[in-house]
Formats: sequence, structure tokens, C-alpha cells
Amino acid sequence: MSTVAGNPPRSALLAAWGNAWLAGDAALPELVARVSAYDGGHLVQGLTAGSLPLERAVARLRADGVARLRLVLPAPGDALGLPRPGPFTAAALEASEGVLALRADGSGSGLVPTLTVHGSPFDGTVTTVTWTAYDVVAPGPDPGPFLHDAEHDLRRGLLECAGVLRTLDVARWRPELTDALADLRREARGGIDDEELPGGYPQRARQLLVRARQLAGVLVLAGEDDGGALDTRESLGREMALRELARLVRRARVAGYNAYGLAP
Repeated sequence: MSTVAGNPPRSALLAAWGNAWLAGDAALPELVARVSAYDGGHLVQGLTAGSLPLERAVARLRADGVARLRLVLPAPGDALGLPRPGPFTAAALEASEGVLALRADGSGSGLVPTLTVHGSPFDGTVTTVTWTAYDVVAPGPDPGPFLHDAEHDLRRGLLECAGVLRTLDVARWRPELTDALADLRREARGGIDDEELPGGYPQRARQLLVRARQLAGVLVLAGEDDGGALDTRESLGREMALRELARLVRRARVAGYNAYGLAP
């Protein structure tokens, strides 16, 4: 999975542009270009005896009756959106991401990306992605989270985390983190870059993803070494607050990226 505050997860891009393509709102070459924008190439294994390039793989999924793609961003102890235990669930937990490609009856495939970096920092690197497809069954409606709940929870989590860090007197040792939290408490303006998401996304989803990305940046700052500024009790308090905030960021990203085609 991409870094928490860096490029979007590949699974998020596949869900976003795959749903737009299934709905006729994006062309297949555009889907491939957007999903592989940060990489040297994508292959999919597990749909046939051999590997397929991404464009042939998604075309096969549609031919097999897949009607909707759903992003999952699980973590240990938080199996958000995963189907029952099985090979896909185990692989998605290990990768911290995956995509459910489902038919109307809930059957389909679960795809999990593996990133391989080629080259060296001196000569330059290229990342290739291999998606592994697993048979899955995920009957019933989308379990969410949905935009309203994710927006509410993210606002609440931000306030609670800010309170904990204020109690720990973060300003004393990380003034830049305090400034970042203050900025986040203001309403997010604008939306995710138009290069990242297709049309058909509610503006609320775009704004939620902006706040999730900003908050992910705060998590990176907060997780850096404090230089011994905290004692054991304070460190545990900070760790608990940040773990909960990371969970809410994942929920917000799932709600935002899975909102394609929903009402504004």
C-alpha cells in the first residue's frame, strides 16, 4: 500500500476508475492510465492460467458479470469491509488494501496488489504491480461506511485527538504538529485533484478525501520520533489516540472512494 500521506492506494484508484468505466463514464485506456499512473506496469494473475495485463483483466471481469468494485482498507483488528475469512481476506489484511469485484449476487473476485520496486536510489527506481485475484462471496448490501458517518466520525476523531495531544503538551516539543492540527480544524476547501478521480463523485466525497489526506499527513508528523520528550504514560496515550485516528482515516477513505455514482 502507498504511504499513508502519499500516493493513493492502488486499490482505491482501481475501484474509482473501474466503477467509472463500468458505468460508461471513462474509457478503458483512461482507466489503465489512471490506475498505473505511479507505476511501470500492472499485471493480474488468478483470473486465467497465466497473467493478464490490466486492461484485459478488467475486461474479463466485466464479461464475467462484475457490476461494481468496492475498496477495502483493512488493518489488524479492523477487518473493515472484508468478506468471511479466506485467502482474499488474509492477503488483503497483509497488504492493508484490496478490491472486491462483485456481481449482483455478491459473488466475484477479490484483487490484492503486490508492489515490486526495481532499480536503486542512485539509478532511479520503477515500481511494478502484480494483482492476485481470489474467488470471493460477499452477499448483501455494501456494509459501508458511508459519507455521512465517515464525515461525522472524522470530525469527532480530530477533536478528540487534538484534545489528547493538547493534554500531552505537544506544542512544547512539536509546534509544527500543533499548527497542522489547527489548520485541519478549519473546513477543507476544494477537492481531490481532478487527475485522481473521475466525474460522478459527489463533492462531499472529494472534500472528505481531502481531509483524510491532510489528516494522514498529521499522523505521519505525530508518529515521528519525539526525541524523548514523552514518558511511558504519555507515549501510550499518544499511541492510542493516533491509532484511533488512523482507523478513522481508513474509514473516510473507504467511504470517499466507494461513493462513485451516489447522490451528492
